[in-house]
Amino acid sequence: MSINVVFFIKIIAAIGAGIISGHAVVYVFNKIPPAWLCDYGEEPSEELKDPYTQRVKGYPWKWIFSGFFATSLIRLVLCDWQLSIAALLFCWALLEAAIADKKYSIIPDQFIILAAISALGFIPEHASMWQPLQGALLGGGVMLLSALAGKWITGQEALGMGDVKLFAAAGLCLGFRGTLTVLVLSAVSSAIIFSILLAMKKVKRTDRLPLGPYICGAAIFYIVIIYPLL
Repeated sequence: MSINVVFFIKIIAAIGAGIISGHAVVYVFNKIPPAWLCDYGEEPSEELKDPYTQRVKGYPWKWIFSGFFATSLIRLVLCDWQLSIAALLFCWALLEAAIADKKYSIIPDQFIILAAISALGFIPEHASMWQPLQGALLGGGVMLLSALAGKWITGQEALGMGDVKLFAAAGLCLGFRGTLTVLVLSAVSSAIIFSILLAMKKVKRTDRLPLGPYICGAAIFYIVIIYPLL
């Protein structure tokens, strides 16, 4: 099979998988059990229970997500098609987690577990088996210490355990160097956005914004944009 044919097949496969993945993000999020979007022991609201409520609008989000996945997969599949499979599962789980945290201030354990499972596909990318463990300890450890320190200083919950578990799962995939990069990116991006919103008087200094979308966004940015350059 010629190189041009293989190249064409990879592109078509990436576009097809991207469209399916983008549509699946919206469909799955709208169909997941209401209990996934509530804290433990909390009763779901009537809106969450309503099977006809679109938690995420089909249009235009299906096509926005499809475009994102298609372009990301084209970039990744041309570098390493095996990595692109693991990266697709990882990014898909993170996007679902980010939407849940943004809309309902909760990160479902199910998406964290899915992100952790995708770490199996990243094993060949690590120099040693210790790399995933180091990444998980770094990400989860820093977030846990931040949560404990924030509660000790302010007397209130500064970070949720969902953020801790999410970063630990991401660390399994990214390894030590990737996790460190994502820590910096998520901290800087969240600080910049909060400062902008504060200047626009959209939030107050005492307000808390969900950190999950910044963690997920930084991790996806690292995998799609930064990692292929390394």
